[in-house]
Amino acid sequence: MSRPPELGNAVRGKPAPLAAVWLLVLVGAAASGWILDSVTFSDADSFAQAGSIMLSSNWQHTYHDPWLQAGPFEMIVCLIGRTLGGSLRGEAIALNMIGAAALLGVATIVARRRWKPLAIVAGGALGLGIVSDMWEWGHPSELFIALVWLLAARAARRDQVLVAGLLVGLSAGFETWGLLGASVLFLLPQLRRTIASGVVALLAAAGVYAPFALGGDFHMFDLHWAIVGGVPGYVFGQGQTFSWPMRLAEALIVVGFGAGLACRLRGFSASTWIVPALTSICRLTLDPVRYGYYWDTSLVLLLIGVAPLLASPRVAAWHVEGLLRRPQPLPALVD
Repeated sequence: MSRPPELGNAVRGKPAPLAAVWLLVLVGAAASGWILDSVTFSDADSFAQAGSIMLSSNWQHTYHDPWLQAGPFEMIVCLIGRTLGGSLRGEAIALNMIGAAALLGVATIVARRRWKPLAIVAGGALGLGIVSDMWEWGHPSELFIALVWLLAARAARRDQVLVAGLLVGLSAGFETWGLLGASVLFLLPQLRRTIASGVVALLAAAGVYAPFALGGDFHMFDLHWAIVGGVPGYVFGQGQTFSWPMRLAEALIVVGFGAGLACRLRGFSASTWIVPALTSICRLTLDPVRYGYYWDTSLVLLLIGVAPLLASPRVAAWHVEGLLRRPQPLPALVD
């Protein structure tokens, strides 16, 4: 069997199609911000206001209200959007364009500058509303954590202990559940290296929140959620309280699931998007609260993973055929 061409090889390295994709997607992101005339559900402006407090002389009171579950990085993204936008409509345009630019940047690296997979990823993100969710719901973390997890998984498969751990830890700077990405650290080749990378992740995450906790007015962990769905709804009942200790138990289950998956798929390059995507889906299954934008993390990772296959279906079929033709071991002889 002859060797197949690389996915999208014919258009690699041509800057014009790449630039066209970037331009069209950024224009689409701006348009989505322009047509959004409702801020009913958006938390972006509240996060931006909290970011202003964080950067002021009263920074120690940033987390005075337990409602605020956004991390410092998420608040900064929202604050940048509000500053650049200058108005609510301008803020929507700026935030959506920031999200689109981040997605394009990471997807361009992963797609190795091939414009077809990039167009599928970015077009899918626009069509599914992932980009517009940046403002419509006001939680940039769903998109940014997906991108950082993907980069961490790729670093782990390259045995980059420090980089992988640091990225996972910093993902918690968007929202604390970013630490669930610790599952990708099990893509490292040895358990001791996974443990070392995990320590780096914990130290990085602790470093992000430690100043606020030590400031003495930190109440993030006082929040309780009302259970409205998922597995907790069946186990504890609808309307019951879900506390942070329960969040910790949820996190252990999610990371345990993702870790087992990573250990099984460590030898496959697709593990860099499959493991974080399914980790996110496991989180959704066990979460006591359900919002549509929660799916954005999984969808971004799935889009990036399947885009090269959709861009070159014949090459993908060749790979499947090769797997099916792979010789199978003979059964062991028994008496």
